[in-house]
Amino acid sequence: MEIPSAHMRFSYCYLLVFLSCFLACGPKEKIPPEGFVIHPEFDLELVASEPLVFDPVEMKFDENGRTYVLEMPGYPLRDAESRLVELLDTDADGIYDQRKMFSENLGVASSFMPYKKGFLVAAPPDLLWIADTDGDGKEDQRQVHMSGFSNENLQHNFNGLTYGLDNWIYAANGGNSGQPYFPGKADEAVDLKGRDMKFDLNSKQIIAFGESSGGFKLTFNEWGHLFETHNLEHISHLVMEDRFLEDLPGAPSHALINVSNHDENGLSRIYPIGEQDTRVNHPEQSGYFSGACGITYYGGGSFPADYRSPVLVADCVLNLVHMDLLSPDETSFEAFRYGDKVEFLASTDRAFRPVNMEVGPGGSLYLLDMHREVIEHPEWIPDEMEAEMDLHAGKEKGRIYKITRKNSIPETTRPDFNTPDSLVTALGHPNQWVRNTAHRLLVTDSVVALIPALKAQLKNSDKPLARLHSMWVLEGLGALEDKELKTVLGDEEAYLRENALKIAEYRIIENSELKEMVLDLVEDKTPRVQMQALLSLNAVQAKMTPGDITGLIKKFDILLQNQRTDTWIVNAMASLGKPYAFALFSNLLELQEEISPNAAALFQIQAQIVGQDGAQKQLALILNRLANKEISEQAKADMIAALTSGIRINENRNNGLRTNATITQALNLIEKDASASLLMASADFRKELGIPLSPAIRQNLRTAYANLNKVEVFSEELLAQLQFVAVDDFGRRAALLYNLLDGKMPLKLQKEALKQLWESGDKNIGRELLSRWENLGPESRKLATDILLYKSENHPLLLSAMEKGEVSLGEFNLDLERRRALLFSDDDKIRKRAEALFSDGGVVTRRQVIDKMRPALELAGNSQSGRVTFEQQCASCHIYGEVGVDVGPVLTEISRKSKETLLHDILDPNAAVDTRYLNHKVVNSEGTIYFGLVEKDTDKEVSLRMTGGETVSIQKQNLSSFTSTGVSMMPEGLETAIDAQQMADLLAFLQGQQNEALEKGEP
Repeated sequence: MEIPSAHMRFSYCYLLVFLSCFLACGPKEKIPPEGFVIHPEFDLELVASEPLVFDPVEMKFDENGRTYVLEMPGYPLRDAESRLVELLDTDADGIYDQRKMFSENLGVASSFMPYKKGFLVAAPPDLLWIADTDGDGKEDQRQVHMSGFSNENLQHNFNGLTYGLDNWIYAANGGNSGQPYFPGKADEAVDLKGRDMKFDLNSKQIIAFGESSGGFKLTFNEWGHLFETHNLEHISHLVMEDRFLEDLPGAPSHALINVSNHDENGLSRIYPIGEQDTRVNHPEQSGYFSGACGITYYGGGSFPADYRSPVLVADCVLNLVHMDLLSPDETSFEAFRYGDKVEFLASTDRAFRPVNMEVGPGGSLYLLDMHREVIEHPEWIPDEMEAEMDLHAGKEKGRIYKITRKNSIPETTRPDFNTPDSLVTALGHPNQWVRNTAHRLLVTDSVVALIPALKAQLKNSDKPLARLHSMWVLEGLGALEDKELKTVLGDEEAYLRENALKIAEYRIIENSELKEMVLDLVEDKTPRVQMQALLSLNAVQAKMTPGDITGLIKKFDILLQNQRTDTWIVNAMASLGKPYAFALFSNLLELQEEISPNAAALFQIQAQIVGQDGAQKQLALILNRLANKEISEQAKADMIAALTSGIRINENRNNGLRTNATITQALNLIEKDASASLLMASADFRKELGIPLSPAIRQNLRTAYANLNKVEVFSEELLAQLQFVAVDDFGRRAALLYNLLDGKMPLKLQKEALKQLWESGDKNIGRELLSRWENLGPESRKLATDILLYKSENHPLLLSAMEKGEVSLGEFNLDLERRRALLFSDDDKIRKRAEALFSDGGVVTRRQVIDKMRPALELAGNSQSGRVTFEQQCASCHIYGEVGVDVGPVLTEISRKSKETLLHDILDPNAAVDTRYLNHKVVNSEGTIYFGLVEKDTDKEVSLRMTGGETVSIQKQNLSSFTSTGVSMMPEGLETAIDAQQMADLLAFLQGQQNEALEKGEP
């Protein structure tokens, strides 16, 4: 054995001493506050609570790193005014220890931002600027910069004040809208009409730029892409501003789209922890986003490398923070949830109400907890439940948490913006807060002395974000030259090219060389750049030459063949080409050998524009080209339908068109040996212009009626024929439509019949639907309930059927809004009859039984004993974990509901039964009877899943009858088989998996 030398022994000793010091002095393990679970790579630390902070709704850091918090004690009752406080950490231990009042009497303000040595405050009806001019830390100057904002439901006031890359200030509408204006200019007010806004306080401009989610806060990623949130839809992206879609027939009304890729039936599943409270509304939303707010793009630069483009969204109802990671998806994004069935942060504290987040100067993420027992606005709380609630509970509380990467180096909270060089250098900082703050200061303080340094950084920096901010700051200072903009248009970073195109839009009118560069970028390799080039060219839309149009035709043809071209590029093409729709449509149509989905979408918009213009010659030429073009009949039908839609918009649509022989001849040619869908489009076109139906159409109508009156086996041709008969008068097809409302009929025919009935507006629909109620299948009933609820003339008949028990209340999915269609009726008689059946609080048909079993909620349950009860009473129809049989709803995730809600569901199964779980009776042609849930209802067969899990399938041609019992397959009366303790045990078992996860420290 070799003996270590003295030098080596010394080295070992030194190493041991170093390790001992490191372990003792290095980062210590931080335990999350009790009841909280956070992602294992992060620490959660409480840095402020009452009495330092109350009711916090927004937090900001000024350029000196000082912390300010907006408190909103007046939510939701307007019984106190908002205030702005400064929080101080006097001993620099990372925990706030002093509170200093900066400003009071701020109305019901819910948002603010640093601006010009003070703060802008969203205090509807005003936008205020407040400042401390004497340095004592208190507001001594206040100005009203804008007025006219609505001030209604406090959840929906304007909010989210944010300084944008483009040097405009952005604000989320919130949902209340309003008509903001600058002082003395009320006659120039801008009607927001459900859109978000941006404004420039120097030039006194207000622009309603895009559809608002109606939620609390908006956020930008590092490249200026805007994301929003609102209650159910937790993450939306604004693909383009609304101005590009205005007056564009056939295009979407707005470009705010849901980018979540993890929604289920329109809702995004989230995973709260701990026993859940009973929801005050919409129990079906338990375990799904319903209180999404405080959306925050994390650009702090301190998260681990695999957290690329993270967006965090709070749900204040379910006490958690959710994380998505953004990935580019052609012109938009796709949001992937981070973690499988687990949230970034969750709490068992039901008064934990995360409402907002803010990234700090050092890269930490700060989380604001308003801390209220009740967070819902009273408008959405049933009156009888509100009467039992303390809406003030929690107003004396408030919490702020700091989230950091585990074992990260403590931050320095005071950025250095004191020297000119530091401001320019900060534009390339890895922390988005630092970049944005330096950017704002350079522009709002007009630091023109740094223009040379900014130009040098734009030209020489190897950091794309430094080049990005330098460009926009120079633009804000009025110092960005065309030659510099041209250089950026050729930058290797695609998102930089996109941003440069936004600036180029306002310059290409006077600069033909710049215009040519923008035209070239229509063929860029990145879809987002292609789209922005098309949008920016709208600036020269009215000045395009014939040569420009020819060039556009070639470029459009290339884009239509590109597999990466998506619907938003198509809309951008249509927007740019709107004044030249006929020329583009007719020429592109000739170039297309096959009509791709993108080409079809573009042609339909262009056809609507041509139809709206109503030029006889153009319409005749288009119809002639369609008659002689060898493309699919469905493509022809879609284009003719689009022409018809455009004509409907034209108030002068009948001006000579009905007598145009060329149009009639073209239609006759198109209709020769045409399919039902093409005949339908042509017939609709004729009806719109008052042109008589041709003999070919009338003959095909007779054939369609004959076939539909003897349906035996479904075919797509039958569906096309049913759609075709919609061109006939309703009186001639009404009997056919009602006869198709039979569970034995193919499902697609039933749905199409209901669609036509809805559109007809016939006053007898309610009576006819109710008379056929038991024969409607589950899918058809969903549509039928909408007709009965949302057409007020049907309300008397519907209530009579409910009162007589001819229909089950549970079948109508009477959530809060649907109940209120009857409870809040303008007709006093309807309102009183509805109140006799159910209340604003919900539908309860077995109240005495529920009240008698309610003591079970207070008893301690034993989950093992509950498993025995489940196996004896429930397992023949339900699965929970690995126990049971798959017939009714799978209960594995039922713990997302409160015990009270579970008790209600168990004892009153018919109060709100999903139509999927109604018991149905099927009789086959041999007289055999089956009862069960409809597992599958197609155009050809019906499958029932019966108690015990057995499945039976019957071809529709072999059905004698197919009816609903109107009640849940889950029987009433479980209370006669178990006592209160057994119910408590059963509830404990049903929530057992959640408890087991908590014991393991998992969300």
